[in-house]
Amino acid sequence: MKNSLALIIERLESRQTMQALSPKQVWDAALDQEIAALPLISAATPKAAVPALIALKAGLHLLNESLDASHAQSQEIEDDPTGCYWHGIMHRMEGDFSNANYWFSMAGSHPAMERLQSRAADWLQNSVILGDLQDGEIREGLQLMRRQARWNAPAFTGMIALQESGTIGEETRGAVEYVQHLELMELFAYTLQAAKKAVSDSL
Repeated sequence: MKNSLALIIERLESRQTMQALSPKQVWDAALDQEIAALPLISAATPKAAVPALIALKAGLHLLNESLDASHAQSQEIEDDPTGCYWHGIMHRMEGDFSNANYWFSMAGSHPAMERLQSRAADWLQNSVILGDLQDGEIREGLQLMRRQARWNAPAFTGMIALQESGTIGEETRGAVEYVQHLELMELFAYTLQAAKKAVSDSL
C-alpha cells in the first residue's frame, strides 16, 4: 500500500498544470481508479485512524480534480475538521459557494490554515504579481490577504466566485489559481501527516 500511495502522490506532484478553480473533468481518469482502489482501510484498521485515512483519500481525489469521488469520501467524515475542509473546497470547485463556506465554518481554524496564510502572504509580499494586476476587487482582495493575520476562507471563496463570474478579465486568474494551489498543497501535507500519525499511534 505504501508504494502505491507514494506512486500516486508522485504522479499528482508531477503534473504541469495547477488544479482549476472550477474543474470540468477529472485530470487523470486512470489515476482516479488507482486512488479509489487504495487499500487504506481494512477490518484491522483501528477506529481512531479511519477519519484521517478517509480524509487522505478525499484529498487525493480532489488533487486529481475528481469532485464526485472526493465528495463521497468527505461525506463520510462530516464531523472531522480535515474532512470538512476538503468538503468545502470541493463545493467551491463545483461553484456552490454558500455550501463551501458552510463547510469551511465547520472546519474551524484548521491547523493547515496557519501555514497557508504564511505562505500566501510571503508569496504576495515577494512576488511582482500584485503590481502587474489591474485595479479591482481581486487585487484588493490579494492585498488584504497579504496583510491579514489569519486565513479568511470565505473571503477567498468570494474572490474565486468573482473570478468565475465572467464579469472580470482573465489576467487575475493565475494569481488566484496559485493561491488555491498553495491551499491544496498545505492541506494535503497536513492530511498526509495526520494519516501517518493516526496509523502509527494505533500500532
